[in-house]
Amino acid sequence: MKAVAEETRLSPLGRQQRLARLADDIQRDKNARFELETWGLHFGSQLSLTGRVVPSEKILMQDYVCQPVSAADWSKDIRSCKILSAQPLNKWLLLCGNRAENVIENFLNCLRRVGSPMGFNVAYPKIIKVQENPSAFLRAIQQHVDPDVQLVMCILPSNQKNYYDSIKKYLSLDCPVPSQCVLTRTLNKQGMMMSVATKIAMQMTCKLGGELWAVEIPLKSLMVVGIDICKDTFNREVAVVGFVASLNPRITRWFSRCILQKTTDIADCLKVFMTGALNKWYKHNHSLPARIIVYRDGVGDGQLKTIVEYEVPQLLSSVTESSSNISCRLSVIVVRKKCMPRFFTEMNHTVQNPPLGTIVDAEATRPKWYDFYLISQTACRGTVSPTYYNVIYDDNCLKPDHMQRLTFKLCHMYYNWQGLISIPAPCQYAHKLTFLVAQSIHKEPNLELANSLFYL
Repeated sequence: MKAVAEETRLSPLGRQQRLARLADDIQRDKNARFELETWGLHFGSQLSLTGRVVPSEKILMQDYVCQPVSAADWSKDIRSCKILSAQPLNKWLLLCGNRAENVIENFLNCLRRVGSPMGFNVAYPKIIKVQENPSAFLRAIQQHVDPDVQLVMCILPSNQKNYYDSIKKYLSLDCPVPSQCVLTRTLNKQGMMMSVATKIAMQMTCKLGGELWAVEIPLKSLMVVGIDICKDTFNREVAVVGFVASLNPRITRWFSRCILQKTTDIADCLKVFMTGALNKWYKHNHSLPARIIVYRDGVGDGQLKTIVEYEVPQLLSSVTESSSNISCRLSVIVVRKKCMPRFFTEMNHTVQNPPLGTIVDAEATRPKWYDFYLISQTACRGTVSPTYYNVIYDDNCLKPDHMQRLTFKLCHMYYNWQGLISIPAPCQYAHKLTFLVAQSIHKEPNLELANSLFYL
């Protein structure tokens, strides 16, 4: 197909305006160059390099295989296809204030309508009306939650932090029950009610231990791990270390745990985490994983040596002790979302963002490192940001292409978004866990919640 460019005729005034704008652009460029040169900085020449695009992935549902479109969005398929597995929600509580009464029935009808095609059966909840203050919500939860309650939903009148924090703290520490908080104004968006109900149904399914979708994982007996660290907002001298590990070969079930430690960017509790994850894996699969690939988020160049010398031995020690009679191989990859390079592809004499799945592992990478850039998201506006991966320890001896394609696959597995994300799912889960604890809970969540994605 040939594209025909239509010639635009400009009036003399239009030509003058365009020339004036062009002159301004040239002058700004000269000024920028002069300013940089006074600091000893110079524009380099344009660098051309070679990348490649990995094949797109199929999204596996219970009875359907979805091939995402170019934007990698399968939100429409979620509503019409059965998810992999879901626990029925038979007994649950819904707490709301007086101003939410008029939207509750419509929301529940939409929730049940979107849940049924997905395979998520939602019974009618016990509705409890409370006064619109944080202490009233907490008292109602303490009074009505019993061991048979599967989930507590709170329709909050505002986004004041004390509402959310008091509910999450109690239901994550003292009474471990999955919880879902929704703002009243969110349920007032009439034109978006089906989309809102679908999003909430997905989160509720995950919090009950369900599985939404999968991708093809050629490697057998593989465990993937995500690790993240952030500072606690209540006590800046404390850091929250989050650890999330897959529990099945399909990489659809997760073990999540976090520990608070004295402020440092280096985790000192990884042996405890990994030992617990391996025990959970053995309980689910009656064997230990043959391969473990760890994605470590939030590490700078200056910390790489410390990670190799301090964190990797913790992981190796737990793997060696847990699998003394079995060969269990480990790889550790540092993930960085904030990196300086930007890549563009030239097509039809125009410059545009590279396609999804673009890999750059030569020329722009470091010659002595096992590293690569991956573009696993789209940008509606501006330039897309690549994610930088550096394999700092590798006992699996996978081919670089296999490691890169596995990383791309894991960017499809984040259950809080029906599309691709910029980092592998275990990293994003670890970030969500540490954020919840650092912002609202400030203590280690009850271990009874460790087998579900209660923090989505």
